[in-house]
Amino acid sequence: MVAEKKQLSIDTRHYHVLSLIPPFVDVCLGSIAIKQPEFAKIVELAGSYPNDPRLIQMVRLAGDASAKVPYLLDESETPGSILAELRQLARPHVERIKSLPDQVQAAMHLLLSMNVVPDGCEAAAIPALLEFDRIQEAMVAELHERMSGRQLARDFQESNLAALRMLDQDWPDLRGEASGLRRRGLLPESASMQYQPFFDRTGRLISLHEICAILDAPHAHALQALTPPVLKRPLPAEVPVPLTGSVDWLIREVGKVGRHVTRALLEIIKAHLAAERISLEARNYALINQQAVEALREYIEKNP
Repeated sequence: MVAEKKQLSIDTRHYHVLSLIPPFVDVCLGSIAIKQPEFAKIVELAGSYPNDPRLIQMVRLAGDASAKVPYLLDESETPGSILAELRQLARPHVERIKSLPDQVQAAMHLLLSMNVVPDGCEAAAIPALLEFDRIQEAMVAELHERMSGRQLARDFQESNLAALRMLDQDWPDLRGEASGLRRRGLLPESASMQYQPFFDRTGRLISLHEICAILDAPHAHALQALTPPVLKRPLPAEVPVPLTGSVDWLIREVGKVGRHVTRALLEIIKAHLAAERISLEARNYALINQQAVEALREYIEKNP
Protein backbone atom coordinates (compact mmCIF):
# COMPACT_ATOMS: atom_id res chain seq x y z
CA MET A 1 0.00 0.00 0.00
CA VAL A 2 1.21 3.49 -0.83
CA ALA A 3 1.32 6.22 1.82
CA GLU A 4 -2.07 7.66 0.79
CA LYS A 5 -3.72 4.27 1.28
CA LYS A 6 -2.18 3.88 4.74
CA GLN A 7 -3.30 7.35 5.71
CA LEU A 8 -6.89 6.63 4.72
CA SER A 9 -6.76 3.08 6.14
CA ILE A 10 -8.33 1.66 2.99
CA ASP A 11 -7.98 -1.96 2.02
CA THR A 12 -9.14 -2.24 -1.58
CA ARG A 13 -9.56 -6.01 -1.19
CA HIS A 14 -12.77 -5.33 0.76
CA TYR A 15 -14.80 -4.27 -2.24
CA HIS A 16 -18.46 -4.75 -3.15
CA VAL A 17 -19.64 -5.63 -6.65
CA LEU A 18 -23.07 -4.18 -7.42
CA SER A 19 -25.53 -5.16 -10.11
CA LEU A 20 -28.47 -2.78 -9.98
CA ILE A 21 -31.48 -2.02 -12.15
CA PRO A 22 -31.68 1.77 -12.56
CA PRO A 23 -35.21 3.03 -11.99
CA PHE A 24 -37.36 4.72 -14.64
CA VAL A 25 -35.32 3.72 -17.71
CA ASP A 26 -38.16 1.49 -18.85
CA VAL A 27 -40.59 4.38 -18.44
CA CYS A 28 -38.50 6.64 -20.67
CA LEU A 29 -38.06 3.96 -23.32
CA GLY A 30 -41.55 2.54 -23.28
CA SER A 31 -42.64 4.14 -26.55
CA ILE A 32 -39.49 3.86 -28.64
CA ALA A 33 -37.36 0.94 -29.79
CA ILE A 34 -33.75 1.20 -28.62
CA LYS A 35 -31.32 -1.25 -30.20
CA GLN A 36 -27.59 -1.80 -29.69
CA PRO A 37 -26.26 1.17 -31.73
CA GLU A 38 -28.77 3.57 -30.14
CA PHE A 39 -28.05 2.20 -26.69
CA ALA A 40 -24.35 2.96 -27.15
CA LYS A 41 -25.19 6.62 -27.86
CA ILE A 42 -27.18 6.94 -24.65
CA VAL A 43 -24.41 5.31 -22.61
CA GLU A 44 -21.91 7.72 -24.14
CA LEU A 45 -24.03 10.65 -23.01
CA ALA A 46 -24.43 9.17 -19.53
CA GLY A 47 -20.66 8.75 -19.32
CA SER A 48 -20.07 12.42 -20.12
CA TYR A 49 -21.23 13.63 -16.71
CA PRO A 50 -18.27 14.66 -14.53
CA ASN A 51 -19.33 13.10 -11.21
CA ASP A 52 -18.65 9.43 -10.55
CA PRO A 53 -22.01 7.62 -10.32
CA ARG A 54 -20.52 5.20 -7.78
CA LEU A 55 -20.37 7.93 -5.13
CA ILE A 56 -24.12 7.76 -4.55
CA GLN A 57 -23.92 4.00 -4.16
CA MET A 58 -21.21 4.41 -1.50
CA VAL A 59 -23.48 6.79 0.40
CA ARG A 60 -26.43 4.44 0.19
CA LEU A 61 -24.29 1.49 1.23
CA ALA A 62 -23.27 3.53 4.28
CA GLY A 63 -26.94 3.82 5.22
CA ASP A 64 -28.28 7.10 3.83
CA ALA A 65 -31.18 6.28 1.48
CA SER A 66 -31.57 9.91 0.44
CA ALA A 67 -27.91 10.46 -0.55
CA LYS A 68 -28.39 14.05 0.66
CA VAL A 69 -27.02 13.96 4.20
CA PRO A 70 -23.33 14.11 3.08
CA TYR A 71 -23.80 17.69 1.87
CA LEU A 72 -24.72 18.80 5.39
CA LEU A 73 -22.15 16.91 7.47
CA ASP A 74 -20.64 19.19 10.08
CA GLU A 75 -19.41 18.94 13.66
CA SER A 76 -22.16 21.34 14.77
CA GLU A 77 -25.01 19.29 13.25
CA THR A 78 -27.22 16.58 14.73
CA PRO A 79 -29.54 14.13 12.94
CA GLY A 80 -32.44 16.34 14.01
CA SER A 81 -30.93 19.57 12.68
CA ILE A 82 -30.02 17.93 9.38
CA LEU A 83 -33.54 16.55 8.96
CA ALA A 84 -35.02 19.97 9.73
CA GLU A 85 -32.83 21.55 7.07
CA LEU A 86 -33.73 18.94 4.45
CA ARG A 87 -37.42 19.28 5.27
CA GLN A 88 -37.18 23.02 4.78
CA LEU A 89 -35.67 22.46 1.33
CA ALA A 90 -38.26 19.86 0.31
CA ARG A 91 -41.44 21.48 1.64
CA PRO A 92 -42.03 23.92 -1.28
CA HIS A 93 -41.65 21.05 -3.75
CA VAL A 94 -44.19 18.93 -1.88
CA GLU A 95 -46.64 21.81 -1.98
CA ARG A 96 -46.12 22.16 -5.72
CA ILE A 97 -46.79 18.46 -6.26
CA LYS A 98 -50.08 18.85 -4.38
CA SER A 99 -51.13 21.53 -6.89
CA LEU A 100 -50.63 19.27 -9.93
CA PRO A 101 -53.46 17.42 -11.71
CA ASP A 102 -54.59 14.18 -10.08
CA GLN A 103 -53.16 11.95 -12.82
CA VAL A 104 -49.72 13.52 -12.53
CA GLN A 105 -49.80 13.28 -8.73
CA ALA A 106 -50.82 9.62 -8.94
CA ALA A 107 -47.98 8.93 -11.38
CA MET A 108 -45.47 10.74 -9.16
CA HIS A 109 -46.57 8.89 -6.05
CA LEU A 110 -46.38 5.40 -7.51
CA LEU A 111 -43.27 6.05 -9.59
CA LEU A 112 -41.25 7.31 -6.65
CA SER A 113 -42.59 4.71 -4.23
CA MET A 114 -42.54 1.59 -6.42
CA ASN A 115 -40.90 2.59 -9.76
CA VAL A 116 -44.09 1.79 -11.70
CA VAL A 117 -46.76 3.82 -13.50
CA PRO A 118 -50.39 3.56 -12.33
CA ASP A 119 -52.82 2.08 -14.85
CA GLY A 120 -54.43 4.86 -16.85
CA CYS A 121 -51.69 7.38 -16.04
CA GLU A 122 -49.21 6.40 -18.76
CA ALA A 123 -49.34 9.82 -20.44
CA ALA A 124 -48.36 11.45 -17.15
CA ALA A 125 -45.26 9.30 -16.58
CA ILE A 126 -42.68 11.40 -18.46
CA PRO A 127 -44.07 14.70 -17.09
CA ALA A 128 -43.85 13.17 -13.60
CA LEU A 129 -40.20 12.22 -14.12
CA LEU A 130 -39.45 15.70 -15.43
CA GLU A 131 -40.97 17.16 -12.27
CA PHE A 132 -38.78 14.90 -10.14
CA ASP A 133 -35.75 15.86 -12.20
CA ARG A 134 -36.50 19.54 -11.59
CA ILE A 135 -36.91 18.93 -7.85
CA GLN A 136 -33.70 16.90 -7.57
CA GLU A 137 -31.72 19.49 -9.50
CA ALA A 138 -33.02 22.35 -7.34
CA MET A 139 -32.38 20.54 -4.07
CA VAL A 140 -28.86 19.46 -5.02
CA ALA A 141 -27.98 22.99 -6.17
CA GLU A 142 -29.11 24.36 -2.80
CA LEU A 143 -27.26 21.63 -0.92
CA HIS A 144 -24.05 22.40 -2.82
CA GLU A 145 -24.31 25.98 -1.58
CA ARG A 146 -24.90 24.87 2.00
CA MET A 147 -21.96 22.48 1.80
CA SER A 148 -19.57 25.44 1.57
CA GLY A 149 -17.52 25.78 4.74
CA ARG A 150 -18.41 22.33 6.08
CA GLN A 151 -15.07 20.59 6.52
CA LEU A 152 -16.61 17.26 7.48
CA ALA A 153 -18.70 17.27 4.31
CA ARG A 154 -15.64 18.01 2.17
CA ASP A 155 -13.58 15.34 3.93
CA PHE A 156 -16.31 12.77 3.37
CA GLN A 157 -16.53 13.53 -0.36
CA GLU A 158 -12.77 13.69 -0.92
CA SER A 159 -12.09 10.46 0.94
CA ASN A 160 -14.74 8.65 -1.11
CA LEU A 161 -13.19 9.90 -4.34
CA ALA A 162 -9.73 8.86 -3.14
CA ALA A 163 -11.03 5.40 -2.25
CA LEU A 164 -12.50 4.95 -5.73
CA ARG A 165 -9.23 6.04 -7.35
CA MET A 166 -7.39 3.42 -5.29
CA LEU A 167 -9.90 0.76 -6.23
CA ASP A 168 -9.64 1.60 -9.93
CA GLN A 169 -5.85 1.46 -9.74
CA ASP A 170 -5.83 -1.88 -7.92
CA TRP A 171 -8.71 -3.50 -9.79
CA PRO A 172 -6.69 -5.42 -12.42
CA ASP A 173 -4.66 -7.09 -9.64
CA LEU A 174 -7.72 -7.65 -7.45
CA ARG A 175 -9.59 -9.24 -10.30
CA GLY A 176 -6.63 -11.47 -11.11
CA GLU A 177 -6.29 -12.57 -7.49
CA ALA A 178 -9.98 -13.45 -7.33
CA SER A 179 -9.91 -15.63 -10.43
CA GLY A 180 -8.81 -18.63 -8.39
CA LEU A 181 -11.56 -18.10 -5.84
CA ARG A 182 -14.53 -17.34 -8.01
CA ARG A 183 -15.37 -17.45 -11.67
CA ARG A 184 -13.75 -14.54 -13.46
CA GLY A 185 -17.00 -13.81 -15.24
CA LEU A 186 -18.63 -12.78 -11.97
CA LEU A 187 -16.34 -9.76 -11.71
CA PRO A 188 -16.60 -6.82 -14.12
CA GLU A 189 -13.64 -5.99 -16.34
CA SER A 190 -13.48 -2.55 -14.73
CA ALA A 191 -14.47 -1.27 -11.30
CA SER A 192 -16.05 1.83 -12.84
CA MET A 193 -19.74 2.05 -13.69
CA GLN A 194 -20.73 -0.09 -16.67
CA TYR A 195 -24.12 -0.66 -18.24
CA GLN A 196 -25.24 -4.12 -19.26
CA PRO A 197 -28.18 -4.10 -21.68
CA PHE A 198 -30.67 -6.91 -22.22
CA PHE A 199 -32.39 -7.12 -25.60
CA ASP A 200 -35.38 -9.18 -26.70
CA ARG A 201 -35.43 -11.44 -29.77
CA THR A 202 -36.08 -8.47 -32.05
CA GLY A 203 -33.01 -6.66 -30.69
CA ARG A 204 -35.02 -4.11 -28.68
CA LEU A 205 -33.69 -2.99 -25.29
CA ILE A 206 -35.93 -4.36 -22.55
CA SER A 207 -33.80 -4.01 -19.43
CA LEU A 208 -30.60 -2.47 -18.18
CA HIS A 209 -28.28 -3.25 -15.27
CA GLU A 210 -25.69 -0.97 -13.70
CA ILE A 211 -22.57 -2.92 -12.74
CA CYS A 212 -19.67 -1.54 -10.73
CA ALA A 213 -17.39 -2.13 -7.77
CA ILE A 214 -17.25 0.17 -4.76
CA LEU A 215 -15.67 0.33 -1.31
CA ASP A 216 -17.14 1.22 2.06
CA ALA A 217 -16.98 4.98 2.59
CA PRO A 218 -13.83 5.68 4.66
CA HIS A 219 -15.81 8.03 6.95
CA ALA A 220 -19.03 6.00 6.96
CA HIS A 221 -19.20 6.29 10.75
CA ALA A 222 -19.65 10.08 10.49
CA LEU A 223 -22.50 9.68 8.01
CA GLN A 224 -24.16 6.98 10.07
CA ALA A 225 -23.99 9.11 13.22
CA LEU A 226 -25.68 12.08 11.53
CA THR A 227 -28.25 10.36 9.29
CA PRO A 228 -31.80 10.89 10.63
CA PRO A 229 -33.56 7.58 11.36
CA VAL A 230 -36.27 8.22 8.76
CA LEU A 231 -33.59 8.45 6.05
CA LYS A 232 -31.64 5.37 7.08
CA ARG A 233 -31.24 2.41 4.77
CA PRO A 234 -32.66 0.02 5.75
CA LEU A 235 -35.36 1.87 7.65
CA PRO A 236 -35.15 0.98 11.37
CA ALA A 237 -37.95 -1.35 12.48
CA GLU A 238 -39.29 1.16 14.98
CA VAL A 239 -39.52 4.01 12.43
CA PRO A 240 -42.75 4.24 10.37
CA VAL A 241 -42.43 4.29 6.59
CA PRO A 242 -42.81 7.92 5.42
CA LEU A 243 -46.29 8.65 4.11
CA THR A 244 -46.44 8.78 0.30
CA GLY A 245 -46.49 12.41 -0.75
CA SER A 246 -44.93 13.64 2.48
CA VAL A 247 -41.80 15.73 2.86
CA ASP A 248 -39.78 12.82 4.27
CA TRP A 249 -40.95 10.57 1.42
CA LEU A 250 -39.68 13.09 -1.14
CA ILE A 251 -36.32 13.57 0.58
CA ARG A 252 -35.78 9.85 0.88
CA GLU A 253 -36.77 8.85 -2.67
CA VAL A 254 -36.33 11.69 -5.18
CA GLY A 255 -32.61 11.05 -5.69
CA LYS A 256 -33.47 7.94 -7.71
CA VAL A 257 -34.13 10.15 -10.74
CA GLY A 258 -30.50 11.30 -10.71
CA ARG A 259 -29.01 7.99 -11.87
CA HIS A 260 -26.84 8.70 -14.93
CA VAL A 261 -28.76 6.84 -17.65
CA THR A 262 -32.12 8.17 -16.42
CA ARG A 263 -30.60 11.64 -16.25
CA ALA A 264 -29.25 11.32 -19.78
CA LEU A 265 -32.64 10.32 -21.18
CA LEU A 266 -34.37 13.19 -19.39
CA GLU A 267 -31.70 15.66 -20.59
CA ILE A 268 -32.46 14.63 -24.19
CA ILE A 269 -36.16 15.21 -23.60
CA LYS A 270 -35.63 18.55 -21.85
CA ALA A 271 -33.40 19.86 -24.63
CA HIS A 272 -36.06 18.97 -27.19
CA LEU A 273 -38.84 20.62 -25.18
CA ALA A 274 -36.74 23.77 -24.81
CA ALA A 275 -36.08 23.86 -28.57
CA GLU A 276 -39.80 23.48 -29.23
CA ARG A 277 -40.58 26.08 -26.55
CA ILE A 278 -42.76 23.68 -24.64
CA SER A 279 -42.80 24.48 -20.94
CA LEU A 280 -43.56 22.05 -18.16
CA GLU A 281 -45.22 24.95 -16.40
CA ALA A 282 -47.93 25.00 -19.09
CA ARG A 283 -49.04 21.57 -17.83
CA ASN A 284 -49.85 20.37 -21.32
CA TYR A 285 -48.91 16.86 -20.30
CA ALA A 286 -50.27 14.99 -23.32
CA LEU A 287 -48.13 17.19 -25.60
CA ILE A 288 -45.09 16.81 -23.34
CA ASN A 289 -45.42 13.03 -23.40
CA GLN A 290 -45.76 13.02 -27.19
CA GLN A 291 -42.74 15.29 -27.58
CA ALA A 292 -40.68 13.15 -25.20
CA VAL A 293 -41.01 10.19 -27.56
CA GLU A 294 -40.12 12.43 -30.49
CA ALA A 295 -37.10 13.80 -28.61
CA LEU A 296 -35.58 10.36 -28.09
CA ARG A 297 -36.25 9.31 -31.67
CA GLU A 298 -34.75 12.54 -33.00
CA TYR A 299 -31.64 12.22 -30.82
CA ILE A 300 -31.01 8.70 -32.02
CA GLU A 301 -31.48 9.61 -35.68
CA LYS A 302 -29.24 12.67 -35.48
CA ASN A 303 -26.35 10.98 -33.68
CA PRO A 304 -25.11 8.16 -35.90
